[in-house]
Amino acid sequence: MNTIYDQIGGAIKNWWVSLLVGILFICVGIWMLFRPGEGYMAFSIIFSITILISGLAELFFALANRHVSSWGWYLVSGIIDIVIGIVLISNPMLSEEVIPFIVAFWLMFRGFSAIGYSVDLKRYGTGEWGWYIAFGALSILCSIFILWQPIVGAFYVVYMIAFTMLVIGFFRVMLAFDLRNLHKKGEAKQ
Repeated sequence: MNTIYDQIGGAIKNWWVSLLVGILFICVGIWMLFRPGEGYMAFSIIFSITILISGLAELFFALANRHVSSWGWYLVSGIIDIVIGIVLISNPMLSEEVIPFIVAFWLMFRGFSAIGYSVDLKRYGTGEWGWYIAFGALSILCSIFILWQPIVGAFYVVYMIAFTMLVIGFFRVMLAFDLRNLHKKGEAKQ
């Protein structure tokens, strides 16, 4: 069977960027689970830096893989993360009412991005694409839940965000290994 990946003819470059971003999200998620009482200030700083680093990594990956049909998803995702990260870093005293909304919409975008990536991976012949849709849908559901209950406060939001960060982290780690397999296929063809 001839897949879209067979038509690309090139190896996926820098697949490990997704692995590093996934590990970063998992570490932040675990840290947030065990340190919920440290307040919004620590949360906003860690979250802002995480989003900024994620955006820079996503942008780097997109520019290195312009031959992939979905590179635009990675580019837009990276730019949005960079903008959100800069806004949050430059305004660390955002009120507790605003942060849950920013976080929820960011997580919702990440969930839709995960679903977009999964559709693209299905076209490339990856067998595990259904898990990516599940991770994306779970991220969207978590973001809707945060939007539905923003008044519950920082404690609740921190746990929901920690859980969603773990989901996104595991998605990115799985994505990295599928990208690595596509990288190996591309190298074998050359």
